[in-house]
Amino acid sequence: LKRSPKLHCFCPNSRARPGVLRRGVMSWAEVTPEKVGTADVGVVGIGVMGSNLVLNLLGKGFTVAIYNRELDIGEKFVVEHSKTFGADKLLGSTTYEDFAKLLKKPRKALILVTAGKPTDMVIESLMGAFEKGDIIVDTGNAHFKDQSKRAEMVEAAGMRFLGMGISGGAEGARKGPAFFPGGTLSIWEDIKHVVEAASAKASDGRPCVTMCGKGGAGSCVKMYHNAGEYAVLQIWAEAYAALRGIGLSGDEVKDVLTGWKKRGALDSYMLDITIEVAAKKDPEATDGSGLVEHTADMIGSKGTGLWSVQVALEVGCPVPSLAQAVLARQMSMMRDERLKNSGVIGSIVAAPAPTEGEKEKLVEDLYWAVYLSIVASYAQMFQALRFMDKEFDLEIMGNLPRIISTFRAGCILQGAMLEPMTKAFEADPNIPNLICAFKDEIASGIAGFRAACARNCLGGELMPVMQASLGYVVTMSQQLLQAAQVVSLQRDVFGRHGFKRLTADGTTTEDLHHAEWPEMIP
Repeated sequence: LKRSPKLHCFCPNSRARPGVLRRGVMSWAEVTPEKVGTADVGVVGIGVMGSNLVLNLLGKGFTVAIYNRELDIGEKFVVEHSKTFGADKLLGSTTYEDFAKLLKKPRKALILVTAGKPTDMVIESLMGAFEKGDIIVDTGNAHFKDQSKRAEMVEAAGMRFLGMGISGGAEGARKGPAFFPGGTLSIWEDIKHVVEAASAKASDGRPCVTMCGKGGAGSCVKMYHNAGEYAVLQIWAEAYAALRGIGLSGDEVKDVLTGWKKRGALDSYMLDITIEVAAKKDPEATDGSGLVEHTADMIGSKGTGLWSVQVALEVGCPVPSLAQAVLARQMSMMRDERLKNSGVIGSIVAAPAPTEGEKEKLVEDLYWAVYLSIVASYAQMFQALRFMDKEFDLEIMGNLPRIISTFRAGCILQGAMLEPMTKAFEADPNIPNLICAFKDEIASGIAGFRAACARNCLGGELMPVMQASLGYVVTMSQQLLQAAQVVSLQRDVFGRHGFKRLTADGTTTEDLHHAEWPEMIP
């Protein structure tokens, strides 16, 4: 066998194929007449996510066909799980042609392979075996622009395409994730019974999935979902570092975070996992120290956060919290350079120790810093979706309240704050910015937010996402930006770029103006 470490695939030029009988018939994947056209849905790719999603679908009573290029993995999976679900419910195949034969029409295939070129190869192979009207669903973390191109290509061949992000990881795939589909709009009536059954269910019983829009809309939502995830994870990490910075132990940090959870508004999955991390002991440490203290300070990423920031900036949508979350990950990966710089500069993070009386106020201020930073990060996420929808005609915004409600279960963004956000967009789809829905909370917490950031700047590990979030809330609710006035004139001095004037009623002129400046040559 020749294996690809990324694809875990059975390469077509491999000679030995496990499970093949003497005459070339696969005992576990023989397509007999009684199997033809019986599978409700097919899955291509039986890796961690794919195998768990298949088990989820089987558990919901669906008949599932599978295809995996690495045939020994496909064989092992079918043989093992047919014992539980029945050989007539889990159907294996060794070619795309056999895979297509097993599926009911219109055929429905979910792709769970590595994003990028491997996905394109699978789509091409499925198009060669499928017929007009059949449905191809890519579930990978793909760029929404790529999904829009794939939708156009598949639709041009008379078939239908769905780009459908999945949130919840491997455990979510098994027990019920949140799905974010987008593509050929006519698909939904044909496939929603399968996707809704497999999805997580919110507390009111509603499935955590809705059609997000056309083209790459589903992957666009998933991209910005991931960007929001980057930011909120970093916010909680910054809160942990700030609490440790004022002298709290890991167990004490856990107690503080647990107290915040009980207050209700910040109750969320990402808070829960941070509480777990805060007081986790290292089983290999002999001094009872926490696992976090023995963890390398390097954060990996898969690209969706970066894509989200890049496209947002391209269309003129400011997303400073999302951008700082990406930058925080990138700077964490520069560990060798950081160590060398520290060797030259020395430590510059020493923080003044607070008195016991000051700690209580610092903790409360930090609560509001976290609260309003999360609001700011979600506001940027939804503003970016609004800009993407307008720029690329994805038809997302009409579905936004329902999309937000799908985050309520089976999703890393799950949290209590989603309910008022959903209600805000239901009450006013044209709300200028989500921060407007939290005006009372901003009024109550902005002083504490500023105090937390100011105190943090005096020493200790900085809070880049929280500080960017403070800048966003203040800037995006400020009527006049004096620094912007100065830069506008600076540009006119050196480049004669011109500037707009403010009129008596506070509006701006349409035409550009130029002032008389002395000749200033650099």
